[in-house]
Amino acid sequence: MSKKDKKIILVAQCLINPYCRVHVLGQNFPLSHELMDYLMKYRVGIIQYLCPETTAMGLQRNPQGRQQYDNMFFRNHCKDLLQTPFLMVEEFLKNDYRLVAYIGLRNSPTCGIHWGKHKVNRYHTESPMPVDTPSTEDPVLMGIMAEILSEKFHALNMDVPFLELPIQQPPESEQRARFWFDLKHLVEPRNPEYMTAE
Repeated sequence: MSKKDKKIILVAQCLINPYCRVHVLGQNFPLSHELMDYLMKYRVGIIQYLCPETTAMGLQRNPQGRQQYDNMFFRNHCKDLLQTPFLMVEEFLKNDYRLVAYIGLRNSPTCGIHWGKHKVNRYHTESPMPVDTPSTEDPVLMGIMAEILSEKFHALNMDVPFLELPIQQPPESEQRARFWFDLKHLVEPRNPEYMTAE
């Protein structure tokens, strides 16, 4: 039998605790259960960071767009929250674990990977609702926390895949199928002789 492939993954907190999620994104516990069961099945150690929106604004916050979170105070808050989880990642890497991916949340202004053009609310600021017919010319940015993570990995010359869980799309949707395809490609054994259970 080949050497075991020791794996870890970095995830946004609301993927484990959906109560952290702002209400417009929904609290999909069955999907969190499915994700955690899958990661446990393949012995993937889970490292999470605290939800920056909850820790900065509480559970009764209103939904906002990326624009409102893009300020020096919130960015510094995100960096503070990442200190300990990132030290854990580095400790695992030093001990021959493989960081398979980072998983964020689709359409999250902080933890999303593809934040495209969004509708403007009555206060003339960005809303959390995407436009109905996005243009290919619209800019696509990461959420604030995901962007900071990307910068940290880049500074360490680490090429870490970024995935986002599409919690608002139905199970049979193309977006959900693509997520699972990508995750399985990153997680599941590359050697057919490798056994996941003992």
